[in-house]
Amino acid sequence: MREYGGYDVVGDTITVDSEDFVAKHILECGQVFRFESTNYGYELKAGKEICRLHEVGAKTKIECSNAEYFVKYFDLDRDYGEIKKRVADDDVMKKAVEFGHGIRILKQEPLEMIISFIISANNHIPRIKSIIERICTGLGEKADGYYTFPTIEKLASADFEFFKNLGAGYRDEYLYSTVQDLNKCKLNITDDLTTEQLGLELLRLKGVGRKVADCILLFGYGRTDVYPVDTWIKKVALEYYGVSSKAREYFLNRYKELSGYAQQYIYYYKREL
Repeated sequence: MREYGGYDVVGDTITVDSEDFVAKHILECGQVFRFESTNYGYELKAGKEICRLHEVGAKTKIECSNAEYFVKYFDLDRDYGEIKKRVADDDVMKKAVEFGHGIRILKQEPLEMIISFIISANNHIPRIKSIIERICTGLGEKADGYYTFPTIEKLASADFEFFKNLGAGYRDEYLYSTVQDLNKCKLNITDDLTTEQLGLELLRLKGVGRKVADCILLFGYGRTDVYPVDTWIKKVALEYYGVSSKAREYFLNRYKELSGYAQQYIYYYKREL
């Protein structure tokens, strides 16, 4: 047995205390798309890996292909209890944190996030998931009952017709252009950039606006000093805080390096209600 931050790992099974880890909260708060609800809980695919999550009493068991990968993926070494205390700074946020107490920010792979969130723009979740699945089936590697997310080389080898046939609508041009640019390293996308600098590079990609760039920064690069703003967050800003414009700046000034965490709690709370 190995222990990571209070979470037990035995072989390829991780056991997590459900106080700060609820699969429904994590998977259904808008940060990930390659998952399905099952009769035992959830099945989740990430990059080349797969895991199955199910609740057992006050614990969640994660049976996975690579325990070390998913310990990092689910950010299990981080103290979310302390984060929740710090972002629950008013009555609204206290309710949001209590409602989504099991949320964790996933450490996902940047390429998968870039492609996924370009597809997500002005789209609905079932369609997003089906388009991503077609990409994996068409270009990914066959694994044990599923297809992995393809490499940038494999994506770039596909012609425009492949992307056109995905059913992504006008986003097909964005996807094709983006994978070509990423494969040719036309952008300076590296971890040594500041969040602002990295965001500016992402904004150079076709189909990437401010909200999509912030989602990629948060879920693909672990930059929690961003606050993605969509229609739900605009409603939150106006209804709860009287902020009618510059919501992103308002919340960034308020939560700073914890902005991404705060956004996920209030986003999930407002959308689910």
